[in-house]
Amino acid sequence: MKKVAALTALLLCCAWPSLGAPAFDPEKVTGPRIEKLCLVIVANADAQVLAAENGELDILGDIARPADIDRLSADPNLEMSLARGFHAFFLLMNNTRAPWNDRIIRQAAAQSIDRNGMVRSIYSGYCEPINSWLPPVSPWASPDGTRNIFDRAAAREKLLSCGYRFNFAGKLTAPDGRPLPKITLLAPLARAAPTTAEMAERLADSLNAAGFDVEVEPLDFSAMVARLDRKDYSLAVLAWSMGRNPDSLYSFYHSSMDVTGGYNLTGTHDAALDAALDAALTRLRFAPDKASAERASAEAQRLLGELVPSVPVYSRFSVAAVSKKWRNVLSTDRITADNQWTLMMAEPRDGTTRTMTMALAEEPRSLNPFTASSAYSWQVLGMIYEGLIAVNPFTLEDMPGLAEEWRVETAGEGAGAHTVLRFRLKENLRWNDGTPLTAGDLKATIDFVHKNEIPRFFDAVKDVAETEVPNARELTVTMKGVSYWYLDNVAGLPWMPARIVENVRDWQNWDPLDREEKFGPRGLVGAGPFMLEEYRPGEYVMMKRNPCYLRLPEEERR
Repeated sequence: MKKVAALTALLLCCAWPSLGAPAFDPEKVTGPRIEKLCLVIVANADAQVLAAENGELDILGDIARPADIDRLSADPNLEMSLARGFHAFFLLMNNTRAPWNDRIIRQAAAQSIDRNGMVRSIYSGYCEPINSWLPPVSPWASPDGTRNIFDRAAAREKLLSCGYRFNFAGKLTAPDGRPLPKITLLAPLARAAPTTAEMAERLADSLNAAGFDVEVEPLDFSAMVARLDRKDYSLAVLAWSMGRNPDSLYSFYHSSMDVTGGYNLTGTHDAALDAALDAALTRLRFAPDKASAERASAEAQRLLGELVPSVPVYSRFSVAAVSKKWRNVLSTDRITADNQWTLMMAEPRDGTTRTMTMALAEEPRSLNPFTASSAYSWQVLGMIYEGLIAVNPFTLEDMPGLAEEWRVETAGEGAGAHTVLRFRLKENLRWNDGTPLTAGDLKATIDFVHKNEIPRFFDAVKDVAETEVPNARELTVTMKGVSYWYLDNVAGLPWMPARIVENVRDWQNWDPLDREEKFGPRGLVGAGPFMLEEYRPGEYVMMKRNPCYLRLPEEERR
């Protein structure tokens, strides 16, 4: 009951603004109101909590350990927020390598994992176990994955019926009598992600109890991601922020996305089900309307529940702590207070001018936007770039970003069917270096990503047939085929000036911070609310307000 009361209190404090406050209109927000934001690199969870208690951190997000949440909730100088977000944690299985290239083995492994027990003991109510391929908060989530609920006896019987056996040590042997290979499970270092590391150990224990021979290999997160990209692994744990739309399933599991640097990290291919899954995911990807998308999404999730390319484990509630020294802090039932709206609106309560501090749990490592893959890199890069369309923090519906208006037009039938996206930019937009931002820059970004087939973003542009610039404020993008998702996919790209992308000579090795300019121009030029001032590895990333940002009051914009 005490835990339920604590959760209820956190949920109640998530509503913003408070009673009696004026209505909040995100389209009328101005900011950023702070001059500088310091992302302090603090990898150790204990050090993060202590820094928040001592006032050295104004914002601490992504708080995972229940003891830390309880401890910070009791601090009178901190305000807590909780949201049921789009987080999903998976056990990844390399489908291209034995034993995970056998669907029966994958199904048995999924049935051998006691998600409920693990999540309850590690997270004490701040997470929910899942069997679905999308987070439970998603309106697109389907319950069809429940066929793989915890049942170790059923998993054993399934394996025996397919010719697998157990030796005297209780370990699995293949139908040909050979023992299954020793399995390594990649996980982040405990100092950087303690609960994830503990979950990895529990997963290994659960699989060992089922007859597998699994040991955990802790790795630096960037090194782990590099191995996942190369599919140089057997098992791994990884969490995703899934986004609003279910078309992420296409990126994660469609065979065409099984490329180095792509999101299909499991190498999903199955002789029996691959064609059916690909067809369902293709129907999802190219659904012409919401009703068609709903049918395709449900079918894809049903097939994934049978194929089991990975194992959904849990979805974590987002929890954040913010110092009460700041006002205009935004949280809703869908986002915690460590969000970009807070960073734009927050002001010191005492009226002074000072730098806001926020925890960054790992080194960003790469700040090359074409190759950066970790959440820590994008915690930085996400502030530098701005999308054509933004997301309303209350409804999660589209709202103007760089574009003041847009239209989606479809025409043709069969092979000749196509979609035309028309965007009209806001007036007087500028990049963070003060130069004008035009539709030509956006065209150059799309063309660059499309030409180079950059894996991280190619899914968004691979169906682009043509880009046109009728004038400096209008961009027209013609897409092959018809898809409900084309608008969000294209509008969400990280936009860059034409003079930047057209001079990047080697996008894979481009380092925008390289003083010698080996592979292209220096500098992270974007149109987001902040810009990079300084990065000191192991210490901090200092951001400063973009003086040209579109949401600054007109009299303050450069």
